[in-house]
Amino acid sequence: MHHHPDHAAIVDALTFTVEALSARGDDAKLHGLAQRLSPLLSDHATIAADGQALRRAVIAATARVKVADAALDAGIAAFAKDLLALSGGAADPVYQGYFVDGHEDVIALGLDSELPQVAVIVGRLDADADAPAGLRAHLEPLRAGMRMGNAALADRSDAYTDLGRHEARCVAWRETAGCALRSTRRALVALATDRGLAATWIDTFFA
Repeated sequence: MHHHPDHAAIVDALTFTVEALSARGDDAKLHGLAQRLSPLLSDHATIAADGQALRRAVIAATARVKVADAALDAGIAAFAKDLLALSGGAADPVYQGYFVDGHEDVIALGLDSELPQVAVIVGRLDADADAPAGLRAHLEPLRAGMRMGNAALADRSDAYTDLGRHEARCVAWRETAGCALRSTRRALVALATDRGLAATWIDTFFA
């Protein structure tokens, strides 16, 4: 996800240090330190690519939820239209048996809240063997809409779960990268001491 405010800064800092150390290819000690850090950049590239794919999966799943919601809304509207035509209007007990507060209120619900309401409607319609054929004809379209809606919600839940796991990978990577940079600084301090170099030499390798 990379939404952590320090993530990009840590990536940039690590990249700078690797490149600065690598610039001294003639120095085996510095080259060795660069080689220790380089795998972290490769790991980050993999994590970033995975994150992009997971974010796209979330967007795709969210889009399917919206499409499923619209399809179910259309199915309810079509059923309500025929129900009103066959009954005495919204105040009729027959209509009230399906929509106590009006079908518009059911349509206005989000998909997650709408599905249980539609399940009740489908259950009542299925149980009413005397319901007109024009109304019973809506059973399968409404069931199909429910299947589509439930599948879309499940996919979205899975997509967000996967993205959450990915964020845990990002946290772990940031912690490892931070520790690696601090370890590298300690190694450079020791190297500067051995070589009699000033502290400013150490700062050369950090952004």
